[in-house]
Amino acid sequence: MLLRARLALLATLMTVAGSLACGSDTTAPNILLIDGGIPLGWFRVGGSVASYVVGLDEHNAHGGRAALAIGGTDSSIRFFNGVGQQIKADSYRGKRVRLRAWVRQVSILGSDIGLWMRIDGPGVTQGFDNFSTRPLLGTADWHQVEVILDVPANAIGIAFGALMSGKGELLVDDMTFEVIPATGPTTNQLLDFTPSTDSATFAAFYATQPSVPTNLDFESR
Repeated sequence: MLLRARLALLATLMTVAGSLACGSDTTAPNILLIDGGIPLGWFRVGGSVASYVVGLDEHNAHGGRAALAIGGTDSSIRFFNGVGQQIKADSYRGKRVRLRAWVRQVSILGSDIGLWMRIDGPGVTQGFDNFSTRPLLGTADWHQVEVILDVPANAIGIAFGALMSGKGELLVDDMTFEVIPATGPTTNQLLDFTPSTDSATFAAFYATQPSVPTNLDFESR
């Protein structure tokens, strides 16, 4: 039920646009050195929630001058927050894609903490992973994590990013998004396609989106 609830929330266009208000938690976090706002080409998912801060950390990057930073004080795990972007599925239909990133975590406790990706098809969600089966917990130095999903031949769009539901500090940097051989398992959490936004709405929305990801290293702001 938790996965379905989060999947339904992520699948709405208001969340995709980063404008969904997720609550009125008034616990203000102040745990990261965030120098910039949401990085160029990305939008905020989960809405503006007082118990999360999202932006750029220019003091603790893995490579280059900046990393994405997500900080939370949501000990009740009532909300989630992070970033995302969407691309047309055209160039990836019938292929397997992998979203990989370097991450660093400090004193993390919660659920659904890591990367996320969703494959949007005609009226259905065709693939989904939000790290709820393997959340990043505790403290760890820079290491790579990944999401792997198959893109069906009739897919319309792909949405992806990073998120946190809980408390602690998560840094994400030097992402890659690539086609890989379709060998071995994926990280798909869906047993079957799940009803979602109608295909006409998704098709109209994704028609305005880029064909490839942008600013995966979070250097542009």
